[in-house]
Amino acid sequence: MAAQLDDELARLDAALATAEARAKAVQAGVKALRKLAATGTLAGLSRRLEQLPASAEPLAEALRAASTSFGYDAEAEFASGAYLRELMAAAMTKNLVLVERDGRITAFPLLLKLEPATPAVRVGRKLERAIRPGVLAGALKKAQERSAFNAETFLETVFKAATHLARGEPGPGTVIGLLDIYELLTLRPGAALDYTREAFAVDVLRLDRAPDTRTRRGHRFSMPASTGSKGRSRLTVYDERGVEHVYVGIAFRAAKD
Repeated sequence: MAAQLDDELARLDAALATAEARAKAVQAGVKALRKLAATGTLAGLSRRLEQLPASAEPLAEALRAASTSFGYDAEAEFASGAYLRELMAAAMTKNLVLVERDGRITAFPLLLKLEPATPAVRVGRKLERAIRPGVLAGALKKAQERSAFNAETFLETVFKAATHLARGEPGPGTVIGLLDIYELLTLRPGAALDYTREAFAVDVLRLDRAPDTRTRRGHRFSMPASTGSKGRSRLTVYDERGVEHVYVGIAFRAAKD
């Protein structure tokens, strides 16, 4: 049976709690001896000094127990999918849907990537090292709720790229491939690493949810149905409920049209 990270951490926490309690007892003994030394109270001082090393033995035993209580192999559990299943279960308790399709993990609009060697979970560009399933699920839920998106700014960027690709302002019947737009936006070396195709697809869905958005010059947009489109021209994204959305192109219509 696969190890459960939460169970392993719970055992470790219990062992550390025992060690902490025993450390406090040792600390209290040392503090009492310091007080005797500070005041020159010699009665019983030598006897208590002799007893001090023995009083630390339970602490050493607790520390040894703690050091052997944790045996989670993050790389193996990440590779087997066990960690992701545990994270998904924790997310469900917080009404957060994680979707794993085609090797991609999303908690819309967040994009996740497991980093087993660290170990950590990359959330967008941020490397999150606090990966206890319940803790990470809570952080993802908060990040999902506060995630901001400026539809007007994104549409303006897409429109400028579409105008460049169409060699002029695209007419009402012109459909510009969204993947072509993405490739233009990420021509700069390394840009595709900072702004992935998956992240672009997420932004396209968020734009699609703001249908009344216009460019600065008043252009409206539409995204023609993608039925029948296949292959690399398709942008696929999964929303908060795990529903698939597929996009291929975008068209613009001037205010006067």
